[in-house]
Amino acid sequence: MHFEVNLLVRAPRDKVYSAYADFDTLPKWSKQTKGVVVSKREGNIVYLGEGAGGDGRRAASKMELFPPEKVESEGETRFTRTKSVVRFEEAPGGTKVTASLDVRFKGRWGWFMKTRGKTESESSAMEELTSFASYVEALP
Repeated sequence: MHFEVNLLVRAPRDKVYSAYADFDTLPKWSKQTKGVVVSKREGNIVYLGEGAGGDGRRAASKMELFPPEKVESEGETRFTRTKSVVRFEEAPGGTKVTASLDVRFKGRWGWFMKTRGKTESESSAMEELTSFASYVEALP
């Protein structure tokens, strides 16, 4: 499944990018992340291990940073493999943040997600982006 969501964040691009790439603050704005551990850094590549979420899932991610233009990531949970690109573009009034996601579902979970639909997944991604925007806009 592929989808894309975008939103205008009312803050300068450098501030928006820095907030997104500050992985220690991820649980402050992400409703899907309960904890994050930076397990390794190699140049512009950061490896994250996330703690269990409310549904008991665990995830690991590889994030490649291209400041201040984009962050590319690959992640895997028990049920999914995800590749994403989050872009940060200067725009009138702030920064346009665009998240493009490619999600592959594993096993029976794929069947369940097909019945759930792309619209619900897009809605969840948009909710995360909106929460991020609120977090950044409240920063000093």
